[in-house]
Parts: sequence; structure tokens; C-alpha cells
Amino acid sequence: MTRRLPCPPAPGPLEAYAARFDDLFSTLAQRRGFREYLTGLLLPRDRNKTLTCLAGTEPVVGAQHPSVQRLQFFLSESTWTTSGSTPAG
Repeated sequence: MTRRLPCPPAPGPLEAYAARFDDLFSTLAQRRGFREYLTGLLLPRDRNKTLTCLAGTEPVVGAQHPSVQRLQFFLSESTWTTSGSTPAG
């Protein structure tokens, strides 16, 4: 089996929390996307529940930004369990 590539850590104590879910994700991109998603949810922003704000870009123009596209792909293409709360990988 191939050795897993290390994932860039989430900021501060969020990494310890995010690392607990690493076994649920099969790729580096999924682990990175999960960390970006968690970080975006917790940042103090006016509209932190939209994809562009989660990724830190402006609403209309920012929708095409690579970070927004990666986050969209993570959220839409991850396999989610029937409970809808935990990614299955």
C-alpha cells in the first residue's frame, strides 16, 4: 500500500480535531478540503455559510476561483453516510 501524503495542517487547535477524521478520507485532496471547510465555517465572516465566503473570495467573481471550485468539488463529490454528517471517503 502506498504511504499517505501529509496534509497541510489546519490552523491552531483545529488540526487536532480535523486529524481525528483523516481515516475517513482516502485522498489528500479530501483531507485538505475537510480542513478548509472547517476553517471556513469557524472564521468570523458576515456570510460564512456560502462557498465563496468559506473560501475567502468575493461572491460573484470569486465563484470561479480555484479555492471555491475545490471546496465545491469536496462538498459535492464526497461520499456521505446516510446520516449526512460524516464523510465516508
